[in-house]
Amino acid sequence: MTLWDELYFEITLHGAKSELRKFANFLMSGELDDFFEVSDDFLIYDDGYATSDDNAETELIFTNDDYGIEIDELDVDEFLEVFCKAAKKLDVYGTLCDADGSEFHFTSALGNSYYVNSRDSVVFNDELDAVAMDEEQDEE
Repeated sequence: MTLWDELYFEITLHGAKSELRKFANFLMSGELDDFFEVSDDFLIYDDGYATSDDNAETELIFTNDDYGIEIDELDVDEFLEVFCKAAKKLDVYGTLCDADGSEFHFTSALGNSYYVNSRDSVVFNDELDAVAMDEEQDEE
C-alpha cells in the first residue's frame, strides 16, 4: 500500500521502559529520515514513564497529532519493515493514513520483527472512524 501527499499516524508501543527508551533513541537517530523527519514532539510517554524503573511495563505513543506530514509518497510495507524490526522487543499497534483517507492498521507482537495487517485493531479518529467502519460493514 502507498500513502500520498500527507501522512498521519498513531502508533502505540508497549513494553519495558528500557526498551522504549532504546526505541525512542532509534526514532530520534535519523533512521527514518528516508521516509519522513521525526520530531520529539511525536513522542508521548505514559504518565508513569518518568518515575518507573527500567523493567516496568509502560507505553509510548508515536503520533503526529493530526498535523499532517508532507510526503510525496510512503510505501507502507517498506516503512513498517524498518519500524517493526527496530521495535522487535515491544508490542506495537497502530494506524497510518493519508489525507485521502486511505488507512492501514497493523500490529507487531513482542518478539516479532514483522507486522500483520489488522484493519480493526485501532480506531484512528475515535468516534468518526467507528461510525465509518460500521457503515462500511453494513454495506458489505
